[in-house]
Amino acid sequence: MRKRVFFLFAIVLLSASCFLASCGGGGSSTFTYPSGGGGSGSGDGTTTSYPAGLTVSQFTENFSDGTKCVGWVAIADTKINTKLHFAAYQPSVASTPTGIFTQFKSSGAGTPCVVTNGGYFYNGASLSLLIHDGIVKSIAAQIDYNCTDQKGKSILTYPVRGAFGLTYSGSFEVQWIYCVADQANKPYEFPSTMGNDEQTKTYLSSPVTSKSAGAVQWSPSEAIGGGPILVRNSLNVAVASYWGELLDAGGTAGLSRQPRTAIGATSDGKVIVIVCDGRSQNGSAGFTLNELAAKFISLGAVCAVNLDGGGSSEIVGKDGKVLNSPSDGTERSVPTAVVLYEK
Repeated sequence: MRKRVFFLFAIVLLSASCFLASCGGGGSSTFTYPSGGGGSGSGDGTTTSYPAGLTVSQFTENFSDGTKCVGWVAIADTKINTKLHFAAYQPSVASTPTGIFTQFKSSGAGTPCVVTNGGYFYNGASLSLLIHDGIVKSIAAQIDYNCTDQKGKSILTYPVRGAFGLTYSGSFEVQWIYCVADQANKPYEFPSTMGNDEQTKTYLSSPVTSKSAGAVQWSPSEAIGGGPILVRNSLNVAVASYWGELLDAGGTAGLSRQPRTAIGATSDGKVIVIVCDGRSQNGSAGFTLNELAAKFISLGAVCAVNLDGGGSSEIVGKDGKVLNSPSDGTERSVPTAVVLYEK
């Protein structure tokens, strides 16, 4: 009975999420756009006065068509400064990133240095995996109604989607995850998207389980989900993962340039967070997912996952102020966030 009730709840929740990416209830908090990308930085956009091992810098990527992408990259070297930490954070209620910054600071968990939006959501409720302190706070969406079959008819699908996690051994990794019903919705990792392919209109006929080929229970200490996986084993897998994770019909718009938020890591334990503006805010077109993956690889990332984008994309610096120019013109309330903090 409990599993059936959950399944019905998931249908109600996900059937409403016609546009999965950048959905969510927009926040009402307004702010003045930062001049030249914001931050108390030097002329090259690199901010100062962050803790040792943490850099926060503005970047500009110029494209051959005359457009550009303007964004921010935060890199936390958790080996140089062992007081730096990554947290996948869920506020008590959906809040703006500046509100989450204040809430985290007041919680006593540490001093927040960087806060960004997290995974996908609808109407204030998370649709992506979040694990904090080893506890699953939000499960990944188990069903989706956004895809269509060969005849253009809406079809029920079971998406296996990307997540970024910190293991108990201290390493970072990305995995394709599904929260399996036969193990009380615990997250399991899989070696692929398990045959799903939105481009060819081929889909799993039933949900994967703990008995599916390659299934392994995934138990990181911290994890944030979204999708698609951008970089895996140092390779750009953004486009293939985009189709395999069934994100095209949901509004992620992975093949066009959009505002984006994503997280990744290097082989030596540096956490990389990228937030770029788009939709002409700050003069920026944004990134395609392929371009975003390439940016991570250029910074040395061996793994990376895309998070919610569009009007949700936002980065808050150590003073609690917004650094970028969110495309909504206001901060959007989000139910999950990425926090880089010192303790």
